[in-house]
Amino acid sequence: MKPSGNLSAAAALSRNPDSATAIHESVEGILDRLGGNPDIAVVFFTPDHNNRAEEICAELHHGLGPETLIGASASGVIAGALEVEHGPGIAVWAARVPGARAQSFALEFEHSGDGGLVRGWPDVGEEASVVLLADPYSFPLSPFLSSLRKNAKMPSIVGGVVSGGSRPGSNRIIIDHRVQTGGVAGLVMDGMAAVEPLVAQGCCPVGHRFVVTRCEDNVVLELDNQPAYQSLAQMLEGLNEEESRRFRHAPQVGLGKVSSLGELGPSGFVIRGVVGIDPDSGAVAVSDQVHDGMALQFHARDKTTAHHQMVDALGLASGLYPEAAGALMFACTGRGEGLFGKPSHDAGITSVYFPDLPVAGMFSAGEIGTVCGMPYIHGFSISMGLLVERE
Repeated sequence: MKPSGNLSAAAALSRNPDSATAIHESVEGILDRLGGNPDIAVVFFTPDHNNRAEEICAELHHGLGPETLIGASASGVIAGALEVEHGPGIAVWAARVPGARAQSFALEFEHSGDGGLVRGWPDVGEEASVVLLADPYSFPLSPFLSSLRKNAKMPSIVGGVVSGGSRPGSNRIIIDHRVQTGGVAGLVMDGMAAVEPLVAQGCCPVGHRFVVTRCEDNVVLELDNQPAYQSLAQMLEGLNEEESRRFRHAPQVGLGKVSSLGELGPSGFVIRGVVGIDPDSGAVAVSDQVHDGMALQFHARDKTTAHHQMVDALGLASGLYPEAAGALMFACTGRGEGLFGKPSHDAGITSVYFPDLPVAGMFSAGEIGTVCGMPYIHGFSISMGLLVERE
């Protein structure tokens, strides 16, 4: 436990394959470090424990007694300096936030004609902080965040897209006393505590910058007034063998989404995936909306860049928030041992810059983070929320 003023937090992990034992060990870990009846508790558990999600929820309320509880299943969990990517795991994070108000909420999507309606978004302003745990099969997160970006003032938002499930209904979401298989679990906090966002993207630019000169929705038709596929092919011809291999393994694009590029990291872009290529029409489809005049540069997943961006982000954050009380971490499933060649890379670096900081989180199928005041889904990234005292 690391206090910050009156704020305090704790994290606990159990890798026991038995769900009852694992949640008991996790609860005992929180009780030893923080005591009972915290204001907030967040739980992450691997799919090994999905069938016991109701028991996990009940035991957290019985043994820990949080005022507010959210949680989700995930392909892997994080606690302290450890990342559990393989095998069972339950990670619990809890905090006391005196002087702040925290409450859970649920977001649900209702189909309506050709569109739909999102219900449950709290009426809060830019001083609030929000954590979101979103099921990818039942909630249109990207359009929802896009609609939020149209507002002049909004809370800072961190979170993750729930991973581990391979089909609709296979994930688990916990909101206070209930367990569901879809929707979004949310936590909103305002008052004397805040969750400050930190985003570290994990890709490096390749080739040169282009300007989108013709597009439709998420399909880029022309770059610099020539077919987008032709621009992509010319870019690939100019890469060395290693750069080409990295790009072809996981092709990405960086989109210049905001005017204040310095806050987006070295490349000045929000990273999105390349989801389709049509050589005949010359089109390149990406996993986000694009518009004419937008800057675009192709990117490749790169462990060296990912490492340095994480170090830079943590170095800045440790200077700005040296007394952070705790943190929630959302790491892309494409990071971890598969990217860095060793386990617990990101959690381990975090423990260097924030020794003994209570950290817990999950591996996500998309990381939600605020950049330049606007919420986006990121890829190959780390999104963190540092629990800090508001001045």
